[in-house]
Amino acid sequence: MADNQRYRLIPVDHDPFAEPPAGGGPRLVPVDHNPFEPMPPAAAPTPSKGVLGYVDDAVRAVANGVTFGWADELAAKADELTGRGGSYDENLKRESARTAAVPPALRIPGEVAGAVGGAIAAAPVLGPVAAAAGVSRLPALARAAGAGAAGGAAFGAGEAEPGQRLEGGGQGALVGGVVGAAAPSVIRGASSLGGRMIEAVSPRANVAADLRRAITRDADTPEALIQRADDLQAVRPAVATLADAGGENVRGILERVAQTPGAGRTTVVPALTGRQQGQAARMANDLRTLTGAHQTARQAIDEVIASRSADAAPLYRAAYEAGDRPIITPGLEALTGSPAVTRAMAAAVRNGQDRATADGIGAFRPGVTITDDGRVLFNRGPTGAPAYPNLQLWDYTYRELRDAGAELTRQGRASQGAALTQIAARMRDELDRAVPEFQAARNAWAGPSRFLEAIEAGRAITRVSSEELLPRLTSMSAAERDGFRLGAVSEIVRRMGSDPARLGDMTKYLRSPEMRAKVAAIMPTPEAAQTWARRLDFEVDASGLTGRALGNSATARRLAERADAEGIVGDLVLDAMTGSHGASMLRRVLATGPRWLRDTLRSRADGLLAEILTDPDAAQRLRPILDRVRQRPPVVSDRAASAVAAGANAVLLGR
Repeated sequence: MADNQRYRLIPVDHDPFAEPPAGGGPRLVPVDHNPFEPMPPAAAPTPSKGVLGYVDDAVRAVANGVTFGWADELAAKADELTGRGGSYDENLKRESARTAAVPPALRIPGEVAGAVGGAIAAAPVLGPVAAAAGVSRLPALARAAGAGAAGGAAFGAGEAEPGQRLEGGGQGALVGGVVGAAAPSVIRGASSLGGRMIEAVSPRANVAADLRRAITRDADTPEALIQRADDLQAVRPAVATLADAGGENVRGILERVAQTPGAGRTTVVPALTGRQQGQAARMANDLRTLTGAHQTARQAIDEVIASRSADAAPLYRAAYEAGDRPIITPGLEALTGSPAVTRAMAAAVRNGQDRATADGIGAFRPGVTITDDGRVLFNRGPTGAPAYPNLQLWDYTYRELRDAGAELTRQGRASQGAALTQIAARMRDELDRAVPEFQAARNAWAGPSRFLEAIEAGRAITRVSSEELLPRLTSMSAAERDGFRLGAVSEIVRRMGSDPARLGDMTKYLRSPEMRAKVAAIMPTPEAAQTWARRLDFEVDASGLTGRALGNSATARRLAERADAEGIVGDLVLDAMTGSHGASMLRRVLATGPRWLRDTLRSRADGLLAEILTDPDAAQRLRPILDRVRQRPPVVSDRAASAVAAGANAVLLGR
């Protein structure tokens, strides 16, 4: 049927003698067809090539690209030499027809792949040749243009008709030279675009953007933030984090991550929970270490008594030797008129030997006699003068008075107890002036009862004002102050340990100005007091951060998202003014896109954000994360430029 034949549509019943078409309905017949003649036969459908045919097409296209368009010529010549075909011209005509029949969807990708692969494979061979010829000393642009021109000439000549090889090669060289010169820029542009696209959705880049924006909004700098984090690490090693050092906006990131389901929340919640639950142990350890009260009061009593007694025994022995003489002063003589003093002296005589043995002193010579009715008689010396008590008896008398006064106070008889305590204090002062060695020994160790009393006084630290405590501690001996510290620390630790809260803020027992002053007073040195104040300040801040982040409220997340949305225009303008590259702007645009896209990008970064803000060792990783310096344009190798030029030549110069 001729291609220029005209047809017309006629009803089926118009020609009763013709065969009806399959399925009925109207049919197409030539305009000049005689209805009394049969219809010409329909054209046969084009047979399918089959899988092997398409495979052959793909191989032929790749081969044509590898040989820069000379595959047909090479195949024709090979058939001529091997005798498998006719003449070279006949073989070439046949091969060219087969190549022309390859569908463009297979031919173009195949030739590009073959050209690129061929250029890469040829580089190791052509490289030394180019170096020997001095080509490598040419500028990169000239080398790329030359490689493109050479490939283009080969393609142009190979694809041209046999009589037009030279002209085709010239045209191909011109096109290839332009393509080769543009190849490095194309490669750099594609690499930069790809890098920016990857960075726009990179968790690390999103983390850097969030942190930089928060630091800027805090009117802070990364250097200052890192320095504060290092300082806090010195205060709380292996506990302090970047979030503790950050301002309100940095902490707001932690709060948002903690309130947003995902990998970030999975990291933040256990980290802050564990840290808060360990606060009581940290603060208890601080108090015991800095005050020297390493044990509880119950554990320390026997140990301290034994240790202090042993240390003080030589001092008391020296004081008793210096005071082994009749000691009487007007003040002491006046005190002997008190019935309480005579009763105390009688008890001292009865119990003195036991005290001396327990204190490691040895012998006890009271120098007085106690009658059956409890009176105290001073022995007479050779001249008949009274032999007044020596220092040892006076000391034991003083202890009996002091202990009796304390016992009356514990029984609720405060006025009577205060009277005896006052008499004991006057006797003590008289003895200190009479025998200076006694004061040194007494300061070292006033006896177990005074130590126990100091412990009990320390346990009442919450019931005494700081104004009352300071002079009271000053009047205590070193041993008594130790006892007071033991009791005070034991009471504070007991209170923290009795707190039933799951995430209890232990600083509530210590952060008031009054308690701060009292705890500072019981510290043995000003340096210890300063160290405690810094650690307490850290824990107060850490409790606030934990309460804010784990408060189980979505308010922070909503506010953060709204602030991000409101600030997007300003951030974009700032990026443009400061020369931020396209990835930053693209990321900001994506962050304000559909909710599903925003949540996807955010969730990938939250895990890394949580790790950086809660890991005590992450401060040193902040600088590399923030220093996302714009990458230099990639160096385009000759091989890469040649490969790109070859692929472009295949597209532009192929059939």
